[in-house]
Amino acid sequence: MKRGWRIFVVILGSVALVVIGFGLFGAREPVYQGRTLTSWLGDLRSGDPYITTNGVLAIRHMGTNAVPFLVRMLHAKDSKLKVSCINLMARQRRFKVTYRFDFERREDGLRGLGALGPDAKGAIPEITKLLNTGPDRQMAAYTLSRIGPEAIPALNSALGSTNGSTRGHAAAFLGLQKGQGENVVPGLLKALKDPDFIVKSKAVRALSRFPEQADVIVPALISRLDDPDETFRENVARGLVSFGDKARPAVPRLVKMVETGDFHEGQAAAQALLRIDREAAIDAFTNDLQSPVVGVRRKTALALMSWKANGVPAIPVLIKCLKDQDNEVKQNAAVALREIGSEPEIVVPALMENLNDPDLKVRSITAIAVCEFGERAKPAVPIIIKLIQENSKDELTASGLFNALARIDPDAADKLGKQ
Repeated sequence: MKRGWRIFVVILGSVALVVIGFGLFGAREPVYQGRTLTSWLGDLRSGDPYITTNGVLAIRHMGTNAVPFLVRMLHAKDSKLKVSCINLMARQRRFKVTYRFDFERREDGLRGLGALGPDAKGAIPEITKLLNTGPDRQMAAYTLSRIGPEAIPALNSALGSTNGSTRGHAAAFLGLQKGQGENVVPGLLKALKDPDFIVKSKAVRALSRFPEQADVIVPALISRLDDPDETFRENVARGLVSFGDKARPAVPRLVKMVETGDFHEGQAAAQALLRIDREAAIDAFTNDLQSPVVGVRRKTALALMSWKANGVPAIPVLIKCLKDQDNEVKQNAAVALREIGSEPEIVVPALMENLNDPDLKVRSITAIAVCEFGERAKPAVPIIIKLIQENSKDELTASGLFNALARIDPDAADKLGKQ
């Protein structure tokens, strides 16, 4: 009995809240095609693009009349009593009551203001408060970006926030302000030196959306290729790609990254070079493959692996590297030749010679590489079978060799597998 009265009280309280809410907001709420603003806001949450688009159009039709109501939603904050009532209602199954928590109402308000676009400019100060405080920072920044140029000062100001999350979201959404490079780029250039890795990385991505400002952005990005954070340097290299041949001044520094960086950094720089100035990079790589510094030869050969067919001009020098005094250079050259996968008439014989190298690892890597050339590599089958046996204690290498054998001679691989 007590439980029944409890449920009744909860329901009565919930109804009272709804009535009070209607009294405060409902009478002033804009209506379009017989539906309230709140109803249309529900459509913005739909996963159906058609329904969402209709919701946006309806809210835009309401225009600035919707702004005061939406701004009030930004201040939504549930009382402890309401939270308790909602939690109690969630435990019962007799009555279905629709309710939304404060954070959900704030999200609805931001969605609605974003749908209004420039018509929501009067709400910029209130949205900015959410950007600078609380859990709604990302959505607040997104909403400001949808309002357009009027909101750029607020986003620029947020780049100076003491909160890293606020700065990061501001940088990211400033990148969506197409045609506003002159107003956006200066702040983003400063953000390249932000102490927070995420913030400065988002600044790189945002800047890459303004190729028309290459004359000021490219030099700034090049200067950040000396940043102490390796992953950030990789992000900068990728960002330079967006500027195409206007990023050519970065070529020497990117080549240096290939020569001195680790595998990931070298690959990022090599890919950037391929898309910025392939010819200049090939010339630099050709020279580096003949460098007296063994580390440079190793890393350059490995970097060419990511170029695949674009690395064809480097084939003659890579073949010479198969006879290098350093075993790692030989291995990396074999892998690069495999990935390039061209000119088998000269590459296969060169690889076959290294199947007799005194070093087991060189022989094994070369055998795996030669399989890329299919039937042409069939003379290597007996050697590969022997190498599988020699690598019996190295499961990874043995597996790679077996897969190579299967590609060249499936019957031989099947027979070996049954032994």
